[in-house]
Amino acid sequence: MKRIEVRKPGPPGVMQLLDVPVPEPQAGEVLVKAHAIGVGIPDCMIRAGTYAWMPPLPVTPGTEMSGTIEKIGAAVTSRKVGQRVYTTARERPHRGGHYADYIATPAEATFILPDTVDLDAAASLANYQVAYHIFNDALTPRQGQTVLIYAAAGGMGNALIDLAKAAGLSVIGVVSSAEKARFARELGADHVIDRKAEKVAARVSEITHGRGVEILIDPVGGPSIPGNLELLGPCGTLVVYGGLGGKAPLDLQSTIRTSKNSPAIRQFSIHTWDHLVEERRAGMRALIDMLAAGKLHPRIYARLPLTQAARAHEMLESGEVLGKLLLTP
Repeated sequence: MKRIEVRKPGPPGVMQLLDVPVPEPQAGEVLVKAHAIGVGIPDCMIRAGTYAWMPPLPVTPGTEMSGTIEKIGAAVTSRKVGQRVYTTARERPHRGGHYADYIATPAEATFILPDTVDLDAAASLANYQVAYHIFNDALTPRQGQTVLIYAAAGGMGNALIDLAKAAGLSVIGVVSSAEKARFARELGADHVIDRKAEKVAARVSEITHGRGVEILIDPVGGPSIPGNLELLGPCGTLVVYGGLGGKAPLDLQSTIRTSKNSPAIRQFSIHTWDHLVEERRAGMRALIDMLAAGKLHPRIYARLPLTQAARAHEMLESGEVLGKLLLTP
């Protein structure tokens, strides 16, 4: 079988394609044959060696996979050969591991997928898991409130818009091109701001009639925090779910104290649920139920063969991907 391995972190070209034996499931494990493998920013950070929760080297990137159980190990009674499943590194001790044709993984690290769930769509669930916990744990949104979502045309933007609309929120999507603006509208954003062609603050004021937004969700943080606080309405909340912008240049306590709107900042991390096992799994089961019911709509940008994993990382890091990018065996 084919498997991607990184022995020394670096640019996309450091990923090596290996021919290795198909693993044998051990006691408590199942062997999953890949149908689709999700590609995400954490994969790129693991490859680059910049992920704060780096797994031991050498490492195979990949947070998630959808596929079919090919074989079960000893003592496994909860899974059967032939079942369609989703498996995620968030159910394992270390991140990564899924850029491979097959993976042997603990049975409890898999989620059974109903027949109505598309396997490509299921390989997008890592993004939806982050969005789910943002809306269900980090926030207490009320129907009719307005949420501003940065990077609204990406895989996380897709997930955030889906769950925001499911919660009855009005969505302002912020993107960086006319093409991405069209895509964000297709995803369901009520308003879209092209930050390269428009002033975000002026448009937010226009859309909200000067009030500001109740919720702002941002993957960048750092230098963008003070400006984003100004976009919030009374008692609004800024959720930063990444740190792509680095450190904030100002004393944020002073910035918050001088604001008339009593803003709040929440630094969100999916790693909060690393040890909250039942809560994490309950959330994933709820997402699978929503996917099966047609309430979630992951958009697949492209499907590349596993042999082109380096190209997939280049595409993702270039910002060209709209929705979710997949690798296939």
